[in-house]
Amino acid sequence: MSFCFFYNCHKRLVRCLMFVFIVSIFASCIPQKHIMLMQNKDNGETIFDKLDTITSRYRLQVNDYLYITVTSPEPKLSSFFNPMQSGGMSSTMSSKEFYYYLIDDNMNIDFPVVGKINLQGCNLELARVRIKEAISKYLNEFDVTVHLASNTYTILGEVNKQGQISMTRDQITIYDAIGNAGGFTSYAKRTKVQLLRKDPEGRAHMYVLDVTDDNIINSDFYYIYPNDVLYVRPLKVKSLGFGEVLSTSLVTSLITLYLLIKSIGS
Repeated sequence: MSFCFFYNCHKRLVRCLMFVFIVSIFASCIPQKHIMLMQNKDNGETIFDKLDTITSRYRLQVNDYLYITVTSPEPKLSSFFNPMQSGGMSSTMSSKEFYYYLIDDNMNIDFPVVGKINLQGCNLELARVRIKEAISKYLNEFDVTVHLASNTYTILGEVNKQGQISMTRDQITIYDAIGNAGGFTSYAKRTKVQLLRKDPEGRAHMYVLDVTDDNIINSDFYYIYPNDVLYVRPLKVKSLGFGEVLSTSLVTSLITLYLLIKSIGS
């Protein structure tokens, strides 16, 4: 009787394990539409509008650093506006070609000779105009170059390299940002990528983006702005131990359980 009992238990266990294994395989299969990027989801012709540059859209924020240099036909005069900083001033730093300045809590920069220049509501071009207007009281023929120095973004969640990443150029798309982070992991929920972005008044807004839809290229979120934060949410299957392939730990656990029950019945 004990033999029949263990034999029946063994058969039921094998069926149970087979059922769990088959369900696990189906659960681990993620539809291709949830993985492929830039899909034409509306099945119509995709026409990409002419895109504004990030430098025209982005409004400067508190704690941004600006590269600024002044050039003129009279180098001795322009040198007053390009002082070499040998000390430890936190609001001004220097490099070989540019001099960069911190935007303070009141959206001002402290510029040599001129003093405070307010950059509230400015993009880079408008900032250049305001700085040039301030300097025009002291120089006649000159030009001003302004670039962002604090161009970094942060990416977290289901990517292969989390953290703060420097933008190597002004034009960084959301796909560049993901690629710079090593791409998605197997568990990434590509249809619901969260973006945290501040407006010119400093208020943070949360947006949910579908990077599998090619229409994102025509949206305001195609370019990544300095100080953006991206969070890639995990798929629900991650909490169950599944991904695009069956979890090794789950398979190991099933085999261990099977061998344990078999050894008890033998």
